[in-house]
Amino acid sequence: MGRVISLIQLPVKLNPLRSVNRTMNSYTFLKDKLLDETGAEVMMSWETPMMKKHAEVVTQNGGDILEIGFGMGICAAFIQSHNIKSHTIIEIHEQVFEKLLEWAQDKPNVIPVKGDWLYNIPSKQYDGIMFDTWKDNRITQFKKLIPDHIKKGTIFTCYNSYQRECNGYNYEAEYIVLDVEPTKQEKEYFNHTKYYLPKVVF
Repeated sequence: MGRVISLIQLPVKLNPLRSVNRTMNSYTFLKDKLLDETGAEVMMSWETPMMKKHAEVVTQNGGDILEIGFGMGICAAFIQSHNIKSHTIIEIHEQVFEKLLEWAQDKPNVIPVKGDWLYNIPSKQYDGIMFDTWKDNRITQFKKLIPDHIKKGTIFTCYNSYQRECNGYNYEAEYIVLDVEPTKQEKEYFNHTKYYLPKVVF
């Protein structure tokens, strides 16, 4: 089993959207989707081709990979198919973290980290970073924090809902445009047929 780093969260520092209550609210795990406590889709299996390409991009340097947000583990599984040294995964939600621990049992290079990424990124520099969380818009905080965890040439990629060559971080990026086929969503979060995948090289 991968090494586990479990760090204490400080509730007063958490963004309201990612409150302690939210991290403990009950999620529903289905074969083709992950639902939050309101029935909103957190992730769906139709995203698989996108996650496969994200994994391909973030592992281009090999080395040490940081993945923020485990979700259904789709991207994580693809990351594991590449030649990397280590794979640190940070997950805040209790149930999803339990799924992560189960998934990581036979993957010795996986380092599961429980908690809020804002306070729990291990003190090291990474060769690739993938960011895909749920209802977490702390972009300013991320941009202030991440310089401590990158090196020259580190690749950053993230889930992107923009329908053009744009990303919420205002990073200069290369974009890979993918044809996608979203399935019906109860609480719509993506209904486009093109996905603009950002690749940032620091």
